[in-house]
Amino acid sequence: MIRKKQKLNGEYLKKEYFFPRGRDAFFKVMQVLKLNKKNKILIPSYIGLSQKEGSGVYDPIAKLGTGYEFYKLNEDLSVNIKDFTDKIIRKDIRAALIIHYFGFCQNNFDVIINLCKKNGKYSIEDCAHAFNSFSNDKKLGSFGDFSFYSIHKFLATEDGGILSVNNNTCAIPIKDSISEKTLQILYKSDIEKISKIRIETYKYVQNNIDYIKGVHPFYKNLPEGITPINFPIIIEKKNRNYVYFELLKRGIETVSLYHTLIPQIKSKDYPISHYISSHILNLPIHEDITHKDIDMILKELNNILEN
Repeated sequence: MIRKKQKLNGEYLKKEYFFPRGRDAFFKVMQVLKLNKKNKILIPSYIGLSQKEGSGVYDPIAKLGTGYEFYKLNEDLSVNIKDFTDKIIRKDIRAALIIHYFGFCQNNFDVIINLCKKNGKYSIEDCAHAFNSFSNDKKLGSFGDFSFYSIHKFLATEDGGILSVNNNTCAIPIKDSISEKTLQILYKSDIEKISKIRIETYKYVQNNIDYIKGVHPFYKNLPEGITPINFPIIIEKKNRNYVYFELLKRGIETVSLYHTLIPQIKSKDYPISHYISSHILNLPIHEDITHKDIDMILKELNNILEN
């Protein structure tokens, strides 16, 4: 019979699934891959911990009892290719987690993905900060076997995570779980307009921060296609925590991603990670922030560093 209305066909549905949080999506991936104490995951040596939220990456690993190994990072949080190469070949490593910090694509990302493929290991992209970033016109999160996003880190929602499955050999029986309010905001939001504002504001900060002594942008430039989640800087001249609280006294909210690393990342083994953790400050650049706001932030930051 020729019917007037089509049937729902999974062939035309994206392999994307909704979760309350990005960490829940990550937990599901590890379950599907049957990661355990013997089948380990390779993770970066820059993972944060907060009193209120715990650790978005490490908590799911601990909850599942998954074995893990850290790989080293460089001063710009890019993957140390030599260390990654040495560890990805190990028989007890089954998957690797790659984090796109602050919305920026990992340097040598094609090399990292190819190393995973060459050695038969699953690649998982953490796009919690990279909701709408691209590399060579291809969206971050579409390179690895799996990827997960955090809606509430990009949009004005209280929750929301997305899991994207790019490996057709992996069947995932998942029931979507997300609040109706978050789903409505996601659908109605003009992602491109929001991204454009973030990019413009980031560039405005970049073009006006040079006069401040004792601080430098974490990244030298903003690559084409990247939508940053914030503007990371390194505080050199004064104690970062002091600067953070002084800005807060002036009515300026910032974050430090990450002011505290999980205790499993030892300073003697990963000194670069600990240096960044104790010196980084992330300035807001979301769509509510105006150029006038940026001028005030930079003025107060300069006053704090000079006094």
